[in-house]
Amino acid sequence: MNHLFAQLNAAIDRFSTKWEGRQVRFYPSLVGPVLFLAAGAAGYILMPSQVKIQEGTATTARTFPSLMLTLILVCSVVLILQEVIKIIRRQPIEVVMLDVMTEIRAIIILALLVLYALLIPLLGFIVTSMLFGLAMLGFFRVKKWGYYLIVARSALAIGLLFQDVLNVRLP
Repeated sequence: MNHLFAQLNAAIDRFSTKWEGRQVRFYPSLVGPVLFLAAGAAGYILMPSQVKIQEGTATTARTFPSLMLTLILVCSVVLILQEVIKIIRRQPIEVVMLDVMTEIRAIIILALLVLYALLIPLLGFIVTSMLFGLAMLGFFRVKKWGYYLIVARSALAIGLLFQDVLNVRLP
């Protein structure tokens, strides 16, 4: 087991040294509105297949979502136009420097969360929670085996508490 951890740590160290210290420019005042514009457009495209209309009523199930999507789209376009005008006038726009390694770590944690959600229906809450907890400890390079034992026991105790004592059905 220690050999496996040593190999994993060596691989992570090699990867980290390659990307450590690198930074990327990020324009939040431009990226945010573009993402919301795409999400609003996707909402309009998906709405007819997801929300059915009842004929003969003034207010339908699509009224409020359509209003919100329109508001999102209009605000996104206004924000994009403001930033484009700043660029044309050569005014400074907000720039954030992101550390690449920090963002890669965040993406790995997000991937572990998605994997956790996908594995719950297959393996059940208790087993998946144990695996996720152990994976997170491994990701953060925790070497004390006692912590792994605490996480495994906690997941088991919480799962059994909900299932057997509180009678909550878990996946």
